Amino acid sequence: MPNTTEPIFTLFWEYLAGSIVVQATLEEIGVRYQLKYVDMGAGEHLSEAYRRRNPAGRVPALQGPDGETIGETGAIITLLSELYSEAGFAPAPGDKDRAAFLFWLNVLTTSGYMTAGRVGHPERYAQDESAVAQVAEKALADYDAVFDVIETAISGDPFFMERGLTPLDYYITMLSEWHLDKTALFSARTKLARLCQAVNQNRSYRVTMDIHALQAE
Repeated sequence: MPNTTEPIFTLFWEYLAGSIVVQATLEEIGVRYQLKYVDMGAGEHLSEAYRRRNPAGRVPALQGPDGETIGETGAIITLLSELYSEAGFAPAPGDKDRAAFLFWLNVLTTSGYMTAGRVGHPERYAQDESAVAQVAEKALADYDAVFDVIETAISGDPFFMERGLTPLDYYITMLSEWHLDKTALFSARTKLARLCQAVNQNRSYRVTMDIHALQAE
């Protein structure tokens, strides 16, 4: 259970967005936080009020107890791993696994997260409607290639790193949530399938996804 003496963070989130990995990490390290929903469909992330918090106009964003807000999943996870290194959830500065952790976190945020954006919204990357299908096809091929790299790099069993569960596992499982054909994704990548299955049994990830599942109701 979260320590009630800890300061409260505010997570600005949207259903099935990158806020999944941040919320699950907050749950796992056991700090108090509150959720503030940002309706991206209504353009709230582009509002003047939200841009004052996150000039990039992206979700998620995390406001700390001092009132400062940062965005970008990689930056947020890195900050939390430094602020709460005693939780042992991520390799702390000076840990032998720190460099590999930061490398793969950046791979996931750039190659993985950005490609997921093309998979989910190919129309944003096409000059005209006739090109949308081609963009979508290429995006899915590129997304599969990202998961091929992940499959090869998994060194633990079932988790990504030999040390055990880290935010990288939450991030990888979040990316899998956005794949259009999970059956094909996992049947061709057995280590990835085991990793995601283990994460989906994790309490912190389940708590997070129970909230995101409300979108379907």
